[in-house]
Amino acid sequence: MSKKLLLLSFISFQIFQASTGFSADTKTEAKQIMDGVYESFVKVVPYVYSDEKKLEGLRTDADQKERLLKNLTDISEFFKSARHVEYFQRPGFRPSLETINHHMSDTINAVKGNNYIFAQKRLKALTALCISCHSQLSESAAENTFGNAIKKVKRDNFDSDFAYGNYLFLVRRFSESEKYFDLAIEQSLKDQTEEELYPSLRRLISINTKIELNPKKANQFIDRYISNPKLPPLAKHTLQTWKKSLGKWKNFNTKKIKSIDGFIKTYLAPLEVEKGETAGGENDVTLLVGSGVLSKYLNDSPKTKLAPEILYWLSIAERRLSNTYFFSLSDLYLKDCVKLYPKSKYARKCFNEYAENIEFGYSGSGGTDIPIEEKQELERLKGFLK
Repeated sequence: MSKKLLLLSFISFQIFQASTGFSADTKTEAKQIMDGVYESFVKVVPYVYSDEKKLEGLRTDADQKERLLKNLTDISEFFKSARHVEYFQRPGFRPSLETINHHMSDTINAVKGNNYIFAQKRLKALTALCISCHSQLSESAAENTFGNAIKKVKRDNFDSDFAYGNYLFLVRRFSESEKYFDLAIEQSLKDQTEEELYPSLRRLISINTKIELNPKKANQFIDRYISNPKLPPLAKHTLQTWKKSLGKWKNFNTKKIKSIDGFIKTYLAPLEVEKGETAGGENDVTLLVGSGVLSKYLNDSPKTKLAPEILYWLSIAERRLSNTYFFSLSDLYLKDCVKLYPKSKYARKCFNEYAENIEFGYSGSGGTDIPIEEKQELERLKGFLK
């Protein structure tokens, strides 16, 4: 999912074009980075979505492996060069860019070591990072950003409707992606398989809530499937939970938000007392809508005094909604909250949340065994607090 890289870059570019706060030179520089990422990414797409048999063919095709490494290296270099671009240093983008650079390096090493399946999993895991940035922009903006280049990638380039839907999702062609996620769900129900069923359902609820902030449309999507007799019990329960949660958002209108501070107090702050009770998904819709509202606000107002509080809540949402084991965007938000805003009252709160996450992550039946590197990181972060 270096495509995610590409998306991230494009997103940035579109914003650059729409923003009056950046110079013409900065916009040109950003566009060059994004053009480079996309050009290399298109060549990587077949490997991101191919089956294991095709990936293993790289072991006997030295030229093909060399081309893959070159494209991955080019993507990595483009994103390294983005570090000095001002827009990428915004609070909502910085954690993703920083992680992409580290993650790409490890992915390249996996390909060099002939660990192709692992490398593919790492590329797919990057989707979470792409979405964290891309969901902050409008679909029309993405259309202007990707332009005709995106039309070169067709359904035939992918092994399944689900894979193509994911691609469209990453490049913010949401209306088109919904069609292919629906096809993936219908095929999954027909074949009684679940590998693509749950991810497709999650993509659709995310589009309708976090991205489009359209509870009415979300209900319509749920109603299409909730009574299907072939729907597995767990999937049906998930849809029922989402539908119930959507009830309190039926009259929600982003234009009526008087203040972000008020939005947080009304919808997110009450979740503090339920922090340990979110595993069942009861608050997923609230976290999706909340993260959509907050990330868009942070993108539009990167210097807001509410930035540390917003990073805190974005971390809470990511902790619950993300399902990757390669990195924790939630922890990255918390660390930026501490490092960038050490004087804020939320810095201490972010640090405590991060410390709790680390302790929980390294706790087991034998007790708590936190690695020395993590202990050193905790001490380093603690040093930022005022």
